[in-house]
Amino acid sequence: MPPRKKTRGKKRPVSKKSANQHLKVGLALLFLLVFLIGALVFLGQLRSRLLPPPAKVVPVAESVILEAMRVEIESALLRSGASMEGLEIIAEGGRTRFVVVADFPAAPLLDNLDRRLQQISADIRLEIRRQQGEVAIHRGETLPFLLQFRLPPPLEPAGKRPRLAIIIDDLGRDLETARTLAGMDLELTFAVLPGTENASRVATLAHRYQREVMVHIPMEPLSYPATNPGRDALLVGMSAEEIHRRFHGFLERVPYAVGGNNHMGSRFTENRPGMAAVMQVMKGEGLFFVDSRTSAHSVAYDEARRAGLPAAGRDVFLDNVQDVEAIVVEIRRLVRLAKAQGTAVGICHPHPETLEALRREAGIFRREGVELVPASRLLVR
Repeated sequence: MPPRKKTRGKKRPVSKKSANQHLKVGLALLFLLVFLIGALVFLGQLRSRLLPPPAKVVPVAESVILEAMRVEIESALLRSGASMEGLEIIAEGGRTRFVVVADFPAAPLLDNLDRRLQQISADIRLEIRRQQGEVAIHRGETLPFLLQFRLPPPLEPAGKRPRLAIIIDDLGRDLETARTLAGMDLELTFAVLPGTENASRVATLAHRYQREVMVHIPMEPLSYPATNPGRDALLVGMSAEEIHRRFHGFLERVPYAVGGNNHMGSRFTENRPGMAAVMQVMKGEGLFFVDSRTSAHSVAYDEARRAGLPAAGRDVFLDNVQDVEAIVVEIRRLVRLAKAQGTAVGICHPHPETLEALRREAGIFRREGVELVPASRLLVR
């Protein structure tokens, strides 16, 4: 029998049928790949059409500048006599328009606003359009703010309804207490200590709740230095320049302030040169002054009137005794005083007992026909 031939290592010829199968599989894989790529492209285009365009991101520095400008503008409007009820703020794309029901502001107030805005950024300028009743506030080539003034309606004849104001002193330490006071259905006036850790937050909170804000000005008491009136307090013997410097610092820490009253100050308010310097800077800022009358010999009210500032004086301290019943008695005395003389100003502090007494007596003003108003409504001008 002849030997067999060896076939190891020799390839079998590929059949035509097998080659066709491989080709079909390859084409199928290629088709699947093209389909997946097309689907991904289609989904990407569909997503871009359905989703809103990404919001324009404002650089942090720019947003900070615009917010600082807004604070200065709103503060100036309130100091000019505009009320929150007569102020409409309209956002229009990249511009904010303020519609103000008030007389067109006087030149000194506009000059002061221009100066304070220039301190934020040197490329800010005011364009006064007095005939149109407008103030355009430019920053470089942009117009981020426009103020439009509308004449208020004629005043109705004054009625005989008595009015009173309640000023809450020493605010700025506790944000929660300030929030509680702002949430009360009472037109309270917030006096914020500039040296406290939450001064700016409390002032901003009060403004958002449409509560009037004042600077609670720390001044030297008779018991100084045993009693500390607070950070950067105004002291007897300071130069007018130093008083002005410190007061401008107060305003930086208490935004939206439209007036001020003294914190302590039983010695400083007896000092005519010091109080004259205070009134000079307050007049330049368009503020009013309320004399807390911590001294029977205070000259603060007289100096305010001498300088031409709108001013008022405290009639009653409501919480010298920190007892709820005692404070209720003083609130009722303030109401009787307002009814007797037409107006009255009370001052109190954010003690828990005071808050409870205010809650308890919240309805007395309506029952007695007395209107509770911001302090700025009771000024001698």
